Amino acid sequence: MKVALKLFPTSVMLLLVMAAGAPSSSWAGATAKVRLAGHMPARSIANAKMLNRLPAATQMRFSFTLPLRNQAELNDLLKRMYDPGDPQYGHYLTGRQFTDRFAPSTADYETVKKYAREMGLTITGTHANRTVLDVAGPATAVEAAFDLQMHQYQAQSGRNFIAPDHDPGVPGAIAACINGVIGLDSAAKWHTHSHSTRAAGLPMASPYQIGTGPGGGMTPKDIAAAYNLAPVTATGNGQTLALFQLDGYTPSDITAYAKYFGLPAVPLQNVLVDGFSGTPGSGAGEVTLDIELQMAMAPGASRIIVYQGPNTTKGVLDTYNRIATDNLAKQVSTSWGLSEGDSGSTFLNSENAIFQQMAAQGQTIYAAAGDSGAYDNGSTLSVDDPASQPYVVGVGGTKLYLDGSGAYSRESTWNGGTVADGAGGGGVSYFWPIPSWQQKLSNVASSVMRNVPDVALNSDPDTGYSIYFQGQWWIYGGTSCAAPLWAAFTARVNQQRTTGGLSPLGFANPTLYQLGTGSGYDTSFHDVADSTTNLYYPAITGYDNATGWGSFNGANLFAALAPAGTSTTTTTTVSVPAAPTALKATAGNGYVALSWSASSGATSYSVYRGTAPGQEGSTPVKTGLTTTSYTDSVSNGITYYYKVSAVNSAGSSPLSNEAYATPTAPLAFTSGLSGSIGTTTAQIQWYTNLPSTSVIRYGTSSGSLNKSVSSSALVTSHVMKLSSLSRRTTYYFNVSSSAGGSTVTSGLYYFRTQ
Repeated sequence: MKVALKLFPTSVMLLLVMAAGAPSSSWAGATAKVRLAGHMPARSIANAKMLNRLPAATQMRFSFTLPLRNQAELNDLLKRMYDPGDPQYGHYLTGRQFTDRFAPSTADYETVKKYAREMGLTITGTHANRTVLDVAGPATAVEAAFDLQMHQYQAQSGRNFIAPDHDPGVPGAIAACINGVIGLDSAAKWHTHSHSTRAAGLPMASPYQIGTGPGGGMTPKDIAAAYNLAPVTATGNGQTLALFQLDGYTPSDITAYAKYFGLPAVPLQNVLVDGFSGTPGSGAGEVTLDIELQMAMAPGASRIIVYQGPNTTKGVLDTYNRIATDNLAKQVSTSWGLSEGDSGSTFLNSENAIFQQMAAQGQTIYAAAGDSGAYDNGSTLSVDDPASQPYVVGVGGTKLYLDGSGAYSRESTWNGGTVADGAGGGGVSYFWPIPSWQQKLSNVASSVMRNVPDVALNSDPDTGYSIYFQGQWWIYGGTSCAAPLWAAFTARVNQQRTTGGLSPLGFANPTLYQLGTGSGYDTSFHDVADSTTNLYYPAITGYDNATGWGSFNGANLFAALAPAGTSTTTTTTVSVPAAPTALKATAGNGYVALSWSASSGATSYSVYRGTAPGQEGSTPVKTGLTTTSYTDSVSNGITYYYKVSAVNSAGSSPLSNEAYATPTAPLAFTSGLSGSIGTTTAQIQWYTNLPSTSVIRYGTSSGSLNKSVSSSALVTSHVMKLSSLSRRTTYYFNVSSSAGGSTVTSGLYYFRTQ
C-alpha cells in the first residue's frame, strides 16, 4: 500500500506539524518524521567505547529495502505450493512472475529513488525485484536525511566500527515505502562455521579421525559409504548449485582436490557482488571447503555458482538478493552467519523477503546452524541467522561413528565440551514465530517460536573431512561442512525429480517435516536420540533442538524425496489431447491468475486472451506451459476473457471453457496527510486511488478517539474539517476511507492547536 500511514508506537508516533498553507513538496523540507525501529546495534554499542563523530565527508554505502506487496496472498500461495494435496503444489513462479505479483511497485521504487536523490544521495545499484535500492553519500548528507548523528566506536576486540545514535527518521509520507535502511552501522561481521586442523599433524587411526583421506579425513567415497549413498546413481547431472560467500578462493586448490579423488571438474562460475574483488582472505578456507564438499556429493553437477560479496550488512543482503533474482540454482547453501540478536529486526525482515522469493521460485537454501551450540552469541541461549529464518533449512551438527567396514554405525550430537571448542547450533528463535510445519510437534523446545535446527549431518572436527586448501591438506569440521553437503544431496534429488517429470524440491522443510512425522521417518533419517546435548538441548527420539530430525539415510531419503518414475517405449499412435476443463480466472492487482485441470496426453498448454466474450482470437498470448496455471500481467480496470488449449505432438485440442476476471488495484492511500491547524479548527487532507468515503476519528487521548466527522461522498481527494476544538490542546486522530466493502485506515497521528 503506497501510503505513509502506519501504526507506530507512542515513542515513534508521527507528529503532524502543519502551519497555515500546504507543506513543502520537497522531501528535504518535510518536518514530519517517523523513526524506523530495528536499526540500532544496541548490544555492540553497549560493549564498545565511543571514539568521536564520524567525519562529515566520510562516504557511506548502504541500501534502502522495500516491503513486498500482497503479503497475505504470498503467504497463501507459498502454503499451497508446498501442500501435496493442492493443485498449486510444485507450480513455482519465475522471477518475472514473482516481481509482477509481489515485488514493490515500480511507483514506490521510483518514489524511494527520488527521495534518495533529494537527500543528496547517489544511487549506486538497483535490483530486478525492486526490494533493494543501493545508495551512497557523505556522512553529513546521511545525518541530515535521517535526523541522526553517526559515531565511531571501538569494540572490546579492538575493531573500530560506526553506528548511528538513533534509528533513522524518514518523512511520514514515504515511511510505508521503506522497510529499512541497511548498512548505517558496521558493527556486525558475519563469521564462518568451520574448524580446521593441519592434516599433517594428525594420526590416521581412531579415535582421532574416521576417514581414509589425508590425515584420516573423510573422502567423497567415505561420505557415500557412511550415509548410504552408494545405491544412488544420480550425481546431480543437469543441476546448478549456488554458494553464498563473503570471501574468495584459489581455483588451483579446487582442481587439486578433484584430481586427487578422481572427481570430474565441475565448472565454477564466480559472481562478484558490490564490487567485491574475489581475492582470497581470512575466510578463504570456508569458500574452499564449501566448493569441495559440494563437488564430493554432487560430482555430476553442471556447475557451481560462487556468489561472493563484501562482509557488510549491505553486502550480505545484496548477495542473497542476487542469488534470488538470478534464480539459476535450485539448491543453495550458506555457511556464514551472525547471532540472531546481533542482526537487528530490520535486517532479519529484509532477508526474509528474499528467502520468500526463493521459496516461491522453488529454490532450496540450507544454512549452517552455528558452531557454538545453544549459545550462538557466545554467552546466552540464542540461535544463528539465517538458519533460524522461516524459509531456510537450518543444518545442525553431529559426531559420526562408523563400523569396521566404513558403514554407518551411529551418530551423537556434536559437543566439544565448551562454546570455544564447538558444538552443533540449535535452540529457539527470539524473533520468528513457530512455522506451521513445526506447530504439531510435541517435543520442540518452544511451542510458540521457531525451533532450530531442522536437520543435521557430521560436523565434529574429530570426525572431519579432508579439504585441500592453500596447497596442503586440512581436516575441517563445523556445521559449515554439513550445509553444502545437504545442498549437494538435494541436487541429486532434483536430478531424479526432473527425470520423473516432477518439479524441484524447493523449500524443503514442509516435506522434511511431513516425512519426519510419518511412518517412514526411521528409514529416511538417522534419528539421534542418545541424550547427548549441544551444550544445552538433548537429542531425543524424533525431532529435537540439538540435531533436528537427524542426518539423511541417503538412498532411503532420496527415494522418498524423488520417487522413481516409470517410463516405457511404445509405438502407439499419439492422439490430440482433450480440451482442458475447469478453467478459472482470479483477478489481482495488475494480473489475472489462471488455473485449469490437466488434460490427459498433453505435453504443454497455450493460453488465449481477449477483451470481449468469445473474442480470445487465434494467436495465444502464452505457449509452451508445462504447468496447469499461468499468471497474466495486464492492466487494471479491464475485463479479460480467457481460454486454454492442450498441446502434444499430434496437435492442439479444442479450447477450454471461457473464464474472465477484471483486475483492480486495491483501495489504498496515495499520499501522506497535509492540512492546517488553527486555534479551534483543523483541516486535514489525504488522497486515495479510488473514489471512497471519508472518516476522521479523534480525541484528546490516544486510547479514546471518541469523536468523529464523516462524509459519504465518493472522492479521491478527501478534505475534512474539525471544529470546536480547544486551544493549545493535543488531539489524536486517524483517518479512514471505504469503497466497495474495502476499508483502509491510517495509523495514529496527533497535532496541537494554537
